[in-house]
Amino acid sequence: MTVETIDTTKTCDYCEGKGYFQLVLGGSETCPNCEGTGKNKDN
Repeated sequence: MTVETIDTTKTCDYCEGKGYFQLVLGGSETCPNCEGTGKNKDN
């Protein structure tokens, strides 16, 4: 079994690491930048 480590210091700049946006009219939407992971993608 391999263990994959996640760098928690690189949170998504758009959703602040939440993985989603809270919508004004209610509900939430998955962050398009990190696709809900809350982490910045490696460019």
